Amino acid sequence: MALVVLRLSIGWHFLYEGAWKIDNADKFSALPFLTLSKGPFAPIFYAMAPDLDGVERLRTEEKEVTFFTPTNRKVDVKKPGDSGFEGQEPAVVTSRELVEKKETITIYPAYFYPVEKIYDQVLQKYAPEGEQLQQFQVAWGNFIAAMNAFAKGNQEEIEGYLGSLKRFQEAKAAKNNGPEQKKRQWSEMLKLRGEAKGFLNELDALAVAFCDEIYGSLTVDQKKTAMPEFVVATDQLPYGIHLPLVGSSWTKFLDFTVTWALTLIGVCLILGFCTRLAAIGGGCFLISVLMTQPPWPTIFPPVHPEVGHALVVDKNFVEMVAIFMLATLPVGRWGGLDFFVWNWVGKPLFRYLGWYIEEDK
Repeated sequence: MALVVLRLSIGWHFLYEGAWKIDNADKFSALPFLTLSKGPFAPIFYAMAPDLDGVERLRTEEKEVTFFTPTNRKVDVKKPGDSGFEGQEPAVVTSRELVEKKETITIYPAYFYPVEKIYDQVLQKYAPEGEQLQQFQVAWGNFIAAMNAFAKGNQEEIEGYLGSLKRFQEAKAAKNNGPEQKKRQWSEMLKLRGEAKGFLNELDALAVAFCDEIYGSLTVDQKKTAMPEFVVATDQLPYGIHLPLVGSSWTKFLDFTVTWALTLIGVCLILGFCTRLAAIGGGCFLISVLMTQPPWPTIFPPVHPEVGHALVVDKNFVEMVAIFMLATLPVGRWGGLDFFVWNWVGKPLFRYLGWYIEEDK
């Protein structure tokens, strides 16, 4: 009975974690958990975050691009008596004309090429004409101009950030493991990531503004079909993979996997269905948690006192031991669906294969 209660308790913990992430999908991201890893395993989890320091996303190149820009307004004067004019005073009617331009600008390939691909796709998918075509062309021109302006306005600051990042990495490679050095390195790492996030957020905003401008130009019927999704190049799944619910984003795939893995592990433990597999999966997840935040001495930063005090063994370690223990026992057959799975499927199959020995009664 006590083991069933333990199974249900751990199952509820996993289920609620997953359910909260489902309910707060717009707030949850696995990246902060990964990028704040500490200890000897931290590099493993940092590598799971695409282009963590933004080096690839902030890389630039010169490229000749073609875009359209509005010209000065063409002025037509309509007078009383003109066809379609009912006013008493002369009226000025303006019309917009676009001129094709070709210039060499500074681009950020990780952002430019995905946006360019979206622009080409919407032109092919919606076959815009007239005013809508002009709106698409203006959106593309605005993106080009904004990216070029960002590059010119932030060049020195970005070069300064990249220089500081290089010096930080060199100092970290020296492996000075003194407590004060660890503290300074952690603070410097967070500071540099904050700087990178500021630049990257602006570049993200340029791509989002382009997509919003295109979407705002679509007709009601066109909006019923899915518009191509923007995913920065460094976050795209390999081999052009596009999956339901997560698209082609590695970050969304990671968030989806964590959310539903926790949820399914919790459901299986509570129902006592495939309990051993669920327990092994839960135990492996807890191992990864321990690897990101090991409660070991000399690890910086230490666990916050409000969380508690632990040395090697913390609550995650205890839960890990408990769930692996459940994996060694047929606890799913005690008040769980595994009772039926075993008696209706497992036992007959094992008996047929000769792997089951009848117990003496």
